[in-house]
Amino acid sequence: MLPQIFSAPMADVTNPACRALFEMHGADFTFTEMINSDGLLYGDSFANDAGFSITKKPYGIQISGNNSKSISKAAEILEDMFSPSVIDINMGCPSPRIMRSGCGASLMNDEKLASQIISDVCSVLKTPVSAKIRIFENSEKTVSFAKSLECAGISSLAVHGRTREMFYSGTCNTKQIREIVSSLSIPVIANGNVFDGLGALSLINETGTSNIMIGRATIGNPFIFFKMKRFFKTAEKLGIDWQNIGPEEFKENINSKRSTEKTGNLEQFSELKQINSTIFKNVLDQTEIEQRISDFKLYCKLIEKNNLYSRINIKAHAQWFTKGFPDSCKLRLQINDLHKNIKVPLNDIDALVEDRIILSKKIIEILDERYL
Repeated sequence: MLPQIFSAPMADVTNPACRALFEMHGADFTFTEMINSDGLLYGDSFANDAGFSITKKPYGIQISGNNSKSISKAAEILEDMFSPSVIDINMGCPSPRIMRSGCGASLMNDEKLASQIISDVCSVLKTPVSAKIRIFENSEKTVSFAKSLECAGISSLAVHGRTREMFYSGTCNTKQIREIVSSLSIPVIANGNVFDGLGALSLINETGTSNIMIGRATIGNPFIFFKMKRFFKTAEKLGIDWQNIGPEEFKENINSKRSTEKTGNLEQFSELKQINSTIFKNVLDQTEIEQRISDFKLYCKLIEKNNLYSRINIKAHAQWFTKGFPDSCKLRLQINDLHKNIKVPLNDIDALVEDRIILSKKIIEILDERYL
């Protein structure tokens, strides 16, 4: 069975248009940007733009908050508004701004409070509840926290294998994730250090779970889900037991099969070309550049069709999609120079949307002229 590949919830990234692209390219499950419970209860309209699904495929809504009462009430509202497949409680965001308000990873300071939040949310919802956490320095403390959430009622748990102090630097602690996997009876989703097929293989091999979550590697790169799926499908076609070997042994298997190129086995040769392009290529070639541009064009169409431009800084997102392009520094400056002297009041939504639609068209013209 192929691994289940989840997209991580990311602020300012996983809007409905972004998630739709992820799903089109093969993501098995996606999560919304985190929706603050207090903001929702006090009339913030962000959830209206963040919580829906374009494709109507199963997805999860993530909530942040600092107390059981507001999170439970917000969860009820979001369940009624959108009928998601899962409602996820954010207990892993390390942002200082989020933690200062008692949300995100700060909830891991109080195991009793965290468990109470899960228990109360589960008691008011029909929808399954999950959580996303980080690890502590001490593995016993991490396992204890994870077990307390399972006892409180979560249906699955995503674990980012870094402490909150590490943010996104350093190495993912796969050993701690493996301890959680072996200690819980619910599905555990491993998160951290996945940027390609070999990284996914390593995470699966070292944690003992075939449920993996990808975050930063997906930003501006929705096609990564297609490449991940192709990586594992091709390995199976080639008869490689990817579930029981590590990255080095995997590469040895691929290298040994390269001899088939000389035997005339065209079908296997074709499969090898696919997987070689996935694990041995570190630069963007013309095919992938064209794919990124195509994805950006579709992204802009989805944003406009679903009235999301008021929420999205299209200049920043264009730079994500074009990261790694030839002359990307010059391209970045060219994009930044667009409309730099045009000041649109943020409270004038109609003018802001019109400006961003025009910006998108100009960015696409630049990309077509420079790269196609």
